[in-house]
Amino acid sequence: MKKKTMSLSKTIFWVLIASVLICSAVLIYEIQQDGALNNKYIALAKVIPSQQDRWLSLFLFHEMNNLFPELTVNIIENPETGKSWKVMMEDVPEYYREEISDRLLAIFNVLFGFGFYGEKRTLNEKDVYFLFQDLMPWFTLEVYFQPRYQVAIVIDDLGYNRTNAERFLKLPQKITYAVFPHLPLSRSLGEKFSEQGKEIIIHLPMEALDNEQNNNETLILRTGDDEARVNDIIKKAITNLPTARGLNNHKGSKATQDSKLMRNLMLALKKSNLMFLDSVTSDQSRAFDVAQELGLLSFRRDIFIDGDTSIEYIQQKLREAVSIAKKRGYSIAIGHVKPETYLALESFFHSFNDPEVEFVFLSELIQQSRKKSQNAP
Repeated sequence: MKKKTMSLSKTIFWVLIASVLICSAVLIYEIQQDGALNNKYIALAKVIPSQQDRWLSLFLFHEMNNLFPELTVNIIENPETGKSWKVMMEDVPEYYREEISDRLLAIFNVLFGFGFYGEKRTLNEKDVYFLFQDLMPWFTLEVYFQPRYQVAIVIDDLGYNRTNAERFLKLPQKITYAVFPHLPLSRSLGEKFSEQGKEIIIHLPMEALDNEQNNNETLILRTGDDEARVNDIIKKAITNLPTARGLNNHKGSKATQDSKLMRNLMLALKKSNLMFLDSVTSDQSRAFDVAQELGLLSFRRDIFIDGDTSIEYIQQKLREAVSIAKKRGYSIAIGHVKPETYLALESFFHSFNDPEVEFVFLSELIQQSRKKSQNAP
């Protein structure tokens, strides 16, 4: 009896069926093994290595779209139009920065098993992610961040009362504290606030239009003071507050209108590498303009928050400061070392949860890079 022989076509058919079943089994196994980052494209890259680049590209973009569905990913180049993938994400809110970094680096770790090497570089307001294959760039992602809106709060008049001042140390937020340079408590308060990571500036008394406001000041900048006198005042202030980052005016509705006096002051601050904040106690103040003309890092106050000491009023002014920042990019609010101001800030910060806004030290404001005018509404 003749043995029946299987035809060649049947043999090929059953080989193909067996291959499909084996590949399917391996594919299912690999998908299950990939855990939190399980993805069919990773499994396909392992099962069909000849198409590895294609599957890994699909994996990468699939994961990016899944992780950040609300962000737009723009493909600038791909291997067909250039040598590698070049991708860009623009106007990404700053508060996404850490999350994007953590998740992309986790994805890169998965690709490490395929011979890829990932790297992140931070350049100013962008992060750049590289994937290298055989030491050659295979994938580059540039993420451009939209800086958060910034609010700088300055608390004036530290130096008269230790209890009132030290109460503010309980606030964990970044606040700049303006300390009088000439009072018995000035040096010790300046040291304590600096040691606890707070930013301090010199709160320098300046001549007011109402002469009665000038009578009790033992250290005061007056119209008519010459360059030597200005330099001496600044030297004494820095000696008492050596950790100060800058200076703002206490009162000064008359002194800040004196362009010559302000020029001497700004030159002295520039020599000492100190910034200047115009508290704007007069709408005729020349202080900020002169500082700008001389290239000194300088700012103008936008709003006083505690002209009325009711907590509701102060919190409303804080909300106005946030509103100004959202229109212009940043704002500067000045308050005073009062119990009511502390309570209002404590309550306000406790309930504030806008991820687009950050509270920063005065020295951290980046309004120059935003190319916005401080006179903008």
